[in-house]
Amino acid sequence: MASQIIDKTLHAYRDDLDRLLERVQALTKHINNANLLRTTHNLRRNINEPFLFVVVGEVKAGKSSFVNALLDAEVCATDIEPCTDSIQQIVYAEQEFAEQVEPSLRKIGRPIPILQDISIVDTPGTNTVIAEHQIITERYIPNSDLTFFVLFAKNPYQKSAWDFLDFVSAEWRKKVVFILQQADLLRPADLQTNMERVKEYAYQKQIKAPIIFPTSAALEQEGDTANSGFEPVRQYIQAMVSSGESYRIKLRSVSQTTQQIIGLLNGDIEALNQQLAVDRTTAQNIRGKIDAGKGRSRYEVNTLADRLAARYEVISARIKRDFRDSLTVPMVVRRSFVGIFNQDASMQAWVDDFQERCARDLRASLEEASNEGAQHFVDGIRQLFDGLSQDLESVKAQRIESSHISLKVLERRQEVIESVRAKVDNLLVNQGLGDMLVTQAGDMANEIVGGAILAVSGTILHVIQFAVAEAIMSAIGIAFAGVGVIVLGIGILWQRNRIIAKFEQALDNEKGRFQEEIASRLNEKLGIIYEEVERIFTQFYDYVEHEEAAVQPVIDQYTAIQQEAAGLFSASVLGEPGAEKR
Repeated sequence: MASQIIDKTLHAYRDDLDRLLERVQALTKHINNANLLRTTHNLRRNINEPFLFVVVGEVKAGKSSFVNALLDAEVCATDIEPCTDSIQQIVYAEQEFAEQVEPSLRKIGRPIPILQDISIVDTPGTNTVIAEHQIITERYIPNSDLTFFVLFAKNPYQKSAWDFLDFVSAEWRKKVVFILQQADLLRPADLQTNMERVKEYAYQKQIKAPIIFPTSAALEQEGDTANSGFEPVRQYIQAMVSSGESYRIKLRSVSQTTQQIIGLLNGDIEALNQQLAVDRTTAQNIRGKIDAGKGRSRYEVNTLADRLAARYEVISARIKRDFRDSLTVPMVVRRSFVGIFNQDASMQAWVDDFQERCARDLRASLEEASNEGAQHFVDGIRQLFDGLSQDLESVKAQRIESSHISLKVLERRQEVIESVRAKVDNLLVNQGLGDMLVTQAGDMANEIVGGAILAVSGTILHVIQFAVAEAIMSAIGIAFAGVGVIVLGIGILWQRNRIIAKFEQALDNEKGRFQEEIASRLNEKLGIIYEEVERIFTQFYDYVEHEEAAVQPVIDQYTAIQQEAAGLFSASVLGEPGAEKR
């Protein structure tokens, strides 16, 4: 058939269309859409198969009789009761056969010449209900080249029939030919009236220039071919086949169905592309926010350490003054000797009391600044977490509800986002991060600053104890040498100046260690916090990488298909330029 009818231009177009369908088929397989995969497979097979007619209509409208009369053979069973309870595909075969291919599909082969160029599918009535009725709409209507819409000539107004036509014409834009069967049962005037009414109905269904054939299978079987109306139908079919128009219509039909599939996927692919873009941007923004949060937290750590160091300097100046004023020669001499008999009045008691006052004054001075700084530090981290949680909630709302695309990675998306979001929220309410964010800012200040204060207080005690002890031992040594009280006082006075200088130098040196201790403790907490945040978001980062690896090839495939389709369908090879774009 092809060698006799189809010209080289149509051959080339068919090859291009087949390559495009191959791409579409690969895409439908990639997105795990079994229905579209089956449809594209059938479309590719249909390109090289005979012209496919699908016969649809009401029960008892005369579909099977029409097919038998058209083929001039008893192929389809007819009876008073509805007989076609399954789909029957009638094809050419050298030897007759009838095979039940599926529970709802029977294939019939007959050595009838016209079947070399056409294949006919006879369907159950549109107003019957069979479990597999969707096969008609899913397999045959999309792949049909021409639909014979058989209506009962006496009453061609059945609602279920015209409702079914909505699918055939509007959804797949197939070429429809109307057959008014059993036309011999009407007077010519009534038949003409019904034909006009069918035209009006067709216009309402946006079918331009409807083709209508009145037929009578009974007259055809009786040999009255002049009045049966089948000769015009055969001539119509023969004209299409012999002129090559049949194959042109076939290619146009396949092209339109292919475009229908491409268009069907467009919205989901676009949504998929947008979702991937949102997820990529969100992952990038989260990384940026975490890095910015690290920078802000480091700045707050350094600022807090600087403020506390400044407070330390103020209080240490006061401690130096108090130490200088308290460490007098009479006080040292008196406590050194009285303390032998009364521990409460000893030099050690003074040392302990001075150290306690220093620690108390130091804490009181530093706590206000540390509380304020710690609160600001914690609030900044909480604000970061709140922002990250909102980002996840926002990206969660960007999900697509696709009825045509099924990728394994997409099934995990909501689960991953919810899991990460829950972990972020838990950082604010549950135990974790060494109780860092569970405590109040004041407790945090005590934890961080208090340790440093204790260290400084310990240094003060150390300096006082050993420096003063050294002076006392020197003074006692002078006394036992017999130099007298005056010499003892001079010795202590000389030692006092050295002790004060050593004490003040020790406090000055301690400032750097104090500031370093504050920064070290805060940075340690900072590292724990951000290490935990990074660990949590690794799950989201990994998902986005897997999503990109799975989704981007689908988008690229579809983009290539769109570009190829645009070039192919813009051609006017099939006639009716631009018809494929409707």
